[in-house]
Amino acid sequence: MELPLQVEKYQADILNKRYEQLRQLYNYVQGKLLRQYRYFEQMKEFQACKNSKEKREFIKNHPFHINGIVGRNKEPLDISFSEYGIMGLVSKLGQKPIGSGKTYADVGISSTILANLSNNIWSAWNKKLYDYHAKKISYKKYGGLNTFGSGKIVQKKDNEVKEYFPGFVLHLERMEIDIKTSKSGKNETFISLPILHNPKHSDYEMWALKGGIDSIKVLTVVRRMVRGQYKYYLQMSIEGEKPQKGRTLGKGNVGIDLGPTTVAVSGANIVSIDKLASKCDNIEAEKLRLGRKIDRSRRANNPENFNEDGTIKRGVRLVWNDSKRYKVLRREMAELQRRQAAIRKQQHIDRANELLKEGDTFIVENNQISGWTRKAKETKVNEKTGKIQKKKRFGKSVAKHAPAMFVTILENKVKSLGGEVVKVDTQNAASQYDFTNDSFEKHELKERSVTLSNGDIHQRDMLAAFNLQHLKYDEAEKKQYDRKAMAQHYDRFCELEQEEIQRYKNKEKKDDRSTIGAENL
Repeated sequence: MELPLQVEKYQADILNKRYEQLRQLYNYVQGKLLRQYRYFEQMKEFQACKNSKEKREFIKNHPFHINGIVGRNKEPLDISFSEYGIMGLVSKLGQKPIGSGKTYADVGISSTILANLSNNIWSAWNKKLYDYHAKKISYKKYGGLNTFGSGKIVQKKDNEVKEYFPGFVLHLERMEIDIKTSKSGKNETFISLPILHNPKHSDYEMWALKGGIDSIKVLTVVRRMVRGQYKYYLQMSIEGEKPQKGRTLGKGNVGIDLGPTTVAVSGANIVSIDKLASKCDNIEAEKLRLGRKIDRSRRANNPENFNEDGTIKRGVRLVWNDSKRYKVLRREMAELQRRQAAIRKQQHIDRANELLKEGDTFIVENNQISGWTRKAKETKVNEKTGKIQKKKRFGKSVAKHAPAMFVTILENKVKSLGGEVVKVDTQNAASQYDFTNDSFEKHELKERSVTLSNGDIHQRDMLAAFNLQHLKYDEAEKKQYDRKAMAQHYDRFCELEQEEIQRYKNKEKKDDRSTIGAENL
């Protein structure tokens, strides 16, 4: 659960300094690890490894040392590319002076906060070592690290159990959190930040916190840039039953056909097709316009960094001079991106809430959505123009409308209410099935209407959702549909489909749900 914090100017300065200290430590550790990894790459034994598995084994079996980092016996500390190896390195660096003879503990950064930072560092290397998609290790730019937190510590002493969050003191009775700013002892100091909550959501929040501090496992303070200013939030990871808002699931199966920009739904009482995150379209157009202004400003202030054809110079170290206008435009772009993400997520949540009452079992194809974004490998030439066709697919559409996020949000909501989201194999070919003669017929992507063997014409996505609704997903063999149930529900489906088409025809062009176009239905 995330709640906003009321932060004064001097308190914001303290928090911002802490974020910057942790960012510098993050980059320092990544620099040391990256240098050692490049040293491994130059070794003949490493180059002799035949595959990535052998390379990981080589790295695992070759711990290294860093000057000035010693263990308990004053011997060089063995460091490895593992979760615990990086955690030990960060812990030792936390004891080093950071200026004026102070350590991280002296400024209120506890060992658990450093452990949380080491988890983030290991997460980057875990992808580098085990995920072939990860190409490089990146540093955090200024203002790029925006979280720090602490897990709960359980301490047993003299038959007493003490639970606390090192670096934090949480007061739920008066909704405040104290953040330590100096070393433990008689002179330790804190800043107290009131936790704000919306009276409209008070019942929901109090239900989540009914277990008290004992139910809270992790505290995290998050910083976000909102309208040019930093806002601060407290995230609490809570153990227990998730609070509900009075929503209930319907009865029956609901088929969902997901596309890069649309979602088609078919159930006992609904047949619909809607554009995902339709309110983001105007924001995307504004981002394109603002991006051109940013590019013009950058070129005007750094003409020496560009070639005559307009491309950026390569192979030389470039110095970029950013004007005041350029920085303002960058902040505007960041605000647009934040608004777009917030609006997109909220629209997904609203649409998922609308579908909950339509059934308790939602059937959706397990599409590899990342595959929609890849460019075509085959080079094709247009027969009419003789030009090479574009290889681009749906990368921008997927990024703008986030279909995978919608499925995740729907799945979480349905499962929390006791329902089920079934992800079926795409080999069931829902968009190709014709139940009237029990056959499968392939259709090109540009075909948005499908004609069944009985002569009826249907919108392709809504028909696919109808087929998924009646798929026998529990059968071991694929492409098994309940034709008997489909025949019983077909007339109702046709009636609801025509109502949906008529709805689009009656909608005004400015309506956010009419952007698909009635001509495609």
